[in-house]
Amino acid sequence: MRVSRSSVVVYGAIFLLLYPSIVGAVQIANVVNQPESDEFPTSCDDSLYKCSRIAPNPHRSTGESELRFSNTSILSISNAIDSWISENSLAKEVYRNEGVEMELHIVVKTNLIRFADDVFFHAECDGQDVVVWVHSESRSGISDVGVNGERIEEIRDRLIENTVAGNACS
Repeated sequence: MRVSRSSVVVYGAIFLLLYPSIVGAVQIANVVNQPESDEFPTSCDDSLYKCSRIAPNPHRSTGESELRFSNTSILSISNAIDSWISENSLAKEVYRNEGVEMELHIVVKTNLIRFADDVFFHAECDGQDVVVWVHSESRSGISDVGVNGERIEEIRDRLIENTVAGNACS
């Protein structure tokens, strides 16, 4: 099949005219489908193909039920997560509760159409270690096309690389 230059121009113009409407509809869906709370989700049961997690009930990620960091602090984990957020221009923190435990909710939007994905973190002390759970889930659609699993692995690698050992968990 031969594609003419004029058909490329016509379809390109149609896309440019429809793009704002598509993005607007996606933004409305992002608001309508936002999670009911900022608490760490218990599982991916309601979204089998658009959710990945390293936590109790692991799903579609590395198979780990937790990330454990020896002889480190929750502050060190928090700093590594903040570094990841600062390097992702489409990531926005929407909730943080730090104390004896840390709960964090971040919204990450996709590049082209701005679909919203929710990323939740939970960190707590277990003796001198910090135990971290990560959950990433798409708000819309029936599949995430593997994006959440890739994000979980990227976050896992970032935490492993940037977490400073040397202080007992606090």
